[in-house]
Amino acid sequence: MNKLISWTSLFLASLFAMQSQAEGTLAGVEISNQASVSYDVGGSTITANSETVTITVQELINVTIISQDSGNVSVSSPETGAELKFQVTNTGNGNEAFVISQVNIGGDEFEVTLSTIYLDDGDGVFDPNVDAVYDNSAPSSIAPDESITIWVTSDIPESLNNNDTADVQVAALSKTFSDDGQDNPDAGAVVTDGGDSTTDAVYGTAAANADDTATFVVSAIQVTIAKAISGIDDQLGGSQPIPGAEVGYSLTVTVTGTGDAENITASDPLPEELALKNGISGIINVDGVDKTAVSGDDNASYDANTRTITVELGTITAGSADSIITFTTVIQ
Repeated sequence: MNKLISWTSLFLASLFAMQSQAEGTLAGVEISNQASVSYDVGGSTITANSETVTITVQELINVTIISQDSGNVSVSSPETGAELKFQVTNTGNGNEAFVISQVNIGGDEFEVTLSTIYLDDGDGVFDPNVDAVYDNSAPSSIAPDESITIWVTSDIPESLNNNDTADVQVAALSKTFSDDGQDNPDAGAVVTDGGDSTTDAVYGTAAANADDTATFVVSAIQVTIAKAISGIDDQLGGSQPIPGAEVGYSLTVTVTGTGDAENITASDPLPEELALKNGISGIINVDGVDKTAVSGDDNASYDANTRTITVELGTITAGSADSIITFTTVIQ
């Protein structure tokens, strides 16, 4: 009597290494599978194999696009070329390029004039003179699990109010599906032979929802600070900047625009070649009033360890008179 001993499954190595990616096995990899059965009959063990069945992994297109700005992005009114920062990540299992679009979102106080998209050069700092314009007609492919950084720029209209906001939505669409005329594909949509290694391209759930929103907020108030040398007195009766000479400085803090600027703090870290005259016993003049440099007794202080002069100016209304800070240093 034949007695069934065991069933086993044997997975044969494919022609290509199977790598784990964000969406699993790479597109184009062939997965071969063969089963076997062994049994005993007449005291002998016999093994029989099934035919080998093979499937080819198709390309699953997925992508995420995420704002890289930590909060609302402050802009002036008007302003040209205000930038928003986004990261685009290919979370699919094949190489894919993406078309980037930007739209105004309703329900806010104003709309921007959508401008140019740039591809970051890798340093994470926006520079329109260095970063290349993102070419939606021929974007470069992104490998699985790889990311790019883009800058989306807009022009801000004039005559806006302080704290007015504008929401901008940025989306990524597979270039494969865009070229196929599918501008808004649902998850599960297919482009036949559109994937890597002539596989089918299948639109994933993440790709169907690949967008994010960032917000511009108008800051109609601006605070600037200017620094100037007010005079040099050396110990020889002249005005040469030699060791031991006294160098006077003035800081001018100006508030323009509309509204109030709160918690204004002016700081001046002196280089190691300078120190405040008389150190923490010295004087810092704020708007014509002498303040002691020691910390805690008024709104001015000097840290002898870091050689930093700090003045807390509080709230200043735009259009108010400039705040003038003066002090004397000594060349070491």
